[in-house]
Amino acid sequence: MAKRAANKSRTALEPKQVVDFLRQHPEFLAENGKLLAKIAPVPDEDGNVFLKKQIETLRERETEQKRKIETILEITKNLEKMQDQLTAFTTALLDQGGSIAHPVEFVRKLLGSEFDIEHVAILEESPEKGSRSSRYDEIHQRVAHRSSICDDRVSTALLKEIFSHDAETIQSSAFVPILNGEDITGVMVLGSPNGERFQPDLGVLYLNRIGSLVGSYLGGRRRTVG
Repeated sequence: MAKRAANKSRTALEPKQVVDFLRQHPEFLAENGKLLAKIAPVPDEDGNVFLKKQIETLRERETEQKRKIETILEITKNLEKMQDQLTAFTTALLDQGGSIAHPVEFVRKLLGSEFDIEHVAILEESPEKGSRSSRYDEIHQRVAHRSSICDDRVSTALLKEIFSHDAETIQSSAFVPILNGEDITGVMVLGSPNGERFQPDLGVLYLNRIGSLVGSYLGGRRRTVG
């Protein structure tokens, strides 16, 4: 018992020791703001207003840091999922696409199944203008810069032209250029009843990759058939 008490007395810190340490190392609290925010009591109305504000600020910063970390983790998780889907899509094109009789329909269904996209339309560039959709030029103009665009402000008339009777259920959409080299050979239009699925502020890196994969695949099939 005496030995235990002696050990305790040697390891316990006196308040004066703590104060002396903080005076000698003023940077400690600045570098350990989270600790201060957790252990310091919030002063009452008669307490130090400045200290109260400092503690509140530290707690707000800690909350904001946690929120940012959670956001980064969520983005990372989504990117990993997209990469897995892109790999599966590419593998399916290579393994199954060579013997498909109707490659455009194959791609349309594959996009829907691999990426969980409810509505997919593929509009091909045609040398005969009369065989195009009557709104093709308008659709093409959206991706003339050779990059995808997410847009939730598409007119009802245009959605009906693309998706027919399914247009009423679509709340967000994306336009993806089908690229074969530098040439736009068509446009994929993706639609979802989820208004958050294709928002204008979303990145389009993976959509562009999908467009290039589809363009290379369809271009290869045309050369094979030709």
